Amino acid sequence: MGGKFERYFVPAVIGFAPFIMLLLTWAPDGKSPIQGLLLGLYLPIVAMELFVTGVALREGMVASMRRSAWPRLPTLALILLVMIAVVTAITAPNPGAARIWTSFWLVHLMFGFAVAHLCAKAMGRRDLVNAYLAGFATFMMGAALFAAQVTNPAFDWVHSWPAVTHIRHFGYYAAAMIGLCIGLAATERRRSRLAMLFAFATASFTFALWTGSRGTVIAVVGALLIGLVLVPAIRRLVVWVGTLLSLILGTAFASLLPAWGPLMGVGRTVSQTVDSGDVSTGRTQIWLGAIEAIKRRPIFGYGENQMSTVAPFGTIGQTHEIVLQILLAWGVAGLVCAAIVAVWFLSKALPGVRRAEEDMLPPFMAMVALAVLSTFDGALYHVIPVSIFAACAGMIASRWSQAKDA
Repeated sequence: MGGKFERYFVPAVIGFAPFIMLLLTWAPDGKSPIQGLLLGLYLPIVAMELFVTGVALREGMVASMRRSAWPRLPTLALILLVMIAVVTAITAPNPGAARIWTSFWLVHLMFGFAVAHLCAKAMGRRDLVNAYLAGFATFMMGAALFAAQVTNPAFDWVHSWPAVTHIRHFGYYAAAMIGLCIGLAATERRRSRLAMLFAFATASFTFALWTGSRGTVIAVVGALLIGLVLVPAIRRLVVWVGTLLSLILGTAFASLLPAWGPLMGVGRTVSQTVDSGDVSTGRTQIWLGAIEAIKRRPIFGYGENQMSTVAPFGTIGQTHEIVLQILLAWGVAGLVCAAIVAVWFLSKALPGVRRAEEDMLPPFMAMVALAVLSTFDGALYHVIPVSIFAACAGMIASRWSQAKDA
């Protein structure tokens, strides 16, 4: 394999995987058992990640990893984290849920390594970014078409969409894609290209707000502020003003679209937040319950996807906060390991990002948007956003591999 296969086909498979999932779970009149299985196990996304990992293995990923000089502390931390995840999946109160979600996590990890390997060889990082943007544009159009096809007045507009188990999950996807746009705009000089990125960001904000996602706005604004502090290129007037203007226009456009569900639309999103009497919209209760559970097993946690068993809160399966999520799953030991890996990765990535390297900024800004969102939602829990996060990490890490090989 190689050449056009890696440059065009593999990025297309990655970027359009969520759209394929949308098509396979398309059911305006109710999902079949097979579609329910596809959605519940995120099989199209997992299959894509396994396919890409298989391509990387065939292209010599194992041999390349053996030749690499692995930094001692983060490598040890990652190995220990994997061991904790595997052991807790076996000993979890609900072992079935833990094993499924731990399997997801391990597949994401290998997928990230696979993307790093392939990008260091023949797959273009910019080609992958473009494939993600094209895939999301198609995804938005597909979701709009799906909504137009629904005729059942009893349709559940919160939980019965294709590709996601909750309408707000569209916001995770949109936040990452807008992050890619911001990163691209930071080094772009062509007006036609900047206009395209502006239109894409406006459409993405419109889509997210139409589906009722407040989180997308907070995530992108947070990522923009972090970018303004850390990355000089983000301080370009066209970048931050363009982002804010696309948000304003997206809000205006979304307010004009029909909102059929109880969580949809700009007006209903704002009114539900204001009228709830709880600024956190229930998160404080979730967090308090999670903290009580963590106190009972603080060192190694309970395993992945155990909240509904050890700290139940309605039908919610995750803590809506990344630190509590890690503590609940893998305890203090897992949090320390994850923090070591994260700090090391950031220290390696930041110099290139600050130099405004074209291939570094888009994935970095997408990762920051998802990381901000994970501080109050499940952006680093659900399969689609975690898959995107892993791919972005792989794109950044591939630059280090190329530098060593040069």
